[in-house]
Amino acid sequence: MVVVSVALPGDTVARSLRFSVPVFIGYHGGDDWEPDIAADTDGHVYVAWAHYGGVPGCDTCSNPAAMIEVSTDGGVHWSNPRPLNPHPLGGASSFQVDLQVKVNGGATVFAAYLDGKDTVVQRSDDFGATFSDPIAVNAGLGGATDKVGLAVQGEDVYVSFDIVHRFFVAASHDGGRTFTPTQMHVKGEQDAFTLTSGGVIDSGGAVYFTWVSVHQHGARLTPQDLFLTKSEDGGATWSTIWLETGLPEGPNCDAYSCGWDYLGPQVVVALDAADRLYVAYNARTVEFGPPTVWFRTSGDGGASWTRRIAIPEAGAGTTEVFPAIVGGSAGAVSLSWQDNRTGRFNTWFRSSTDGGRSWNAEVRVSQFASGFGYKTAKGYTFTYGDYYGIAWDGSHVHIAWGEGPDYIGPGNVWYATST
Repeated sequence: MVVVSVALPGDTVARSLRFSVPVFIGYHGGDDWEPDIAADTDGHVYVAWAHYGGVPGCDTCSNPAAMIEVSTDGGVHWSNPRPLNPHPLGGASSFQVDLQVKVNGGATVFAAYLDGKDTVVQRSDDFGATFSDPIAVNAGLGGATDKVGLAVQGEDVYVSFDIVHRFFVAASHDGGRTFTPTQMHVKGEQDAFTLTSGGVIDSGGAVYFTWVSVHQHGARLTPQDLFLTKSEDGGATWSTIWLETGLPEGPNCDAYSCGWDYLGPQVVVALDAADRLYVAYNARTVEFGPPTVWFRTSGDGGASWTRRIAIPEAGAGTTEVFPAIVGGSAGAVSLSWQDNRTGRFNTWFRSSTDGGRSWNAEVRVSQFASGFGYKTAKGYTFTYGDYYGIAWDGSHVHIAWGEGPDYIGPGNVWYATST
């Protein structure tokens, strides 16, 4: 597939959204990280995340456990935290949970996450009050799964995941009751660690998933590639859309006790109401250098892409990571990320209403709150988790993110909405 670059100006305009005072989700003294978020047009907001240290009152829950809180009034009030599944499939815990949550019109909500060695899906038909038993989408494949992507439209449910050097999308066309996994075959990526980060489905039923591949040569994790896989036949066959190739390795993260390639490239995807594709990713320009959050867009299903532009205005030397992106009405796109321009990390936001040609002024979403040792007036010490969620309900943007003292924690999930 040929990719054509078309430049877009990055003019900044004065207007921007404001956000509510952030509130914590989960347990104040607990250990909660890597949230995702979904919202509908009727005031329901769903935040799902991983909780470490045992769920109070649930002796059978995994550790970590997949958790959820629900708001029925646009994020003003929240339910108590509760486990998605008090009785996990294998009875064993994963180190990761990698939750994703999506609304599907009406009262239907889907959650996908890691449960032991499996990637599982649960469905709710009562606005998240109860969920079905989990279904393993990787049945018969063997090996432990990692990372999770989720895309839902009507009866079509797609879940992406990887097993070491193999990566898959499992498709369901009966509302998530049964799944058929298909292995992706991408030239040059057979020996790479390939990690997914999410997916979208356009109005014609074409489904897209983003991936990052890491080629490990001894202690070096390079080169790293970013791409989309696309299916136009219900997940039976897939094509590859390259976004970046040969990216350098991320910066060292030992000061925060980080895990494997924690600050390496990551890419996310969104669609607006006109089926325009948007991608955002963090990547550096030199080996081990500070990453920048980049943005590109396509109006023809991924056949051609605009030249990448940097979205944050943080200045040279800033570590900019973990973008979260969501589309809205035609031409509308909202983007969040975390960076340390103040000497501490904060969660930031920008939006565009013209398909990314111009951008509203940056907004700092995170704020100081007393009682949390990792917070100061300048921000929080470190990101807690290497991804988080953003959602659009037709009127407001909702963001849920993680903050903590370092990679080890304990940390907390925070939530804010545009006002």
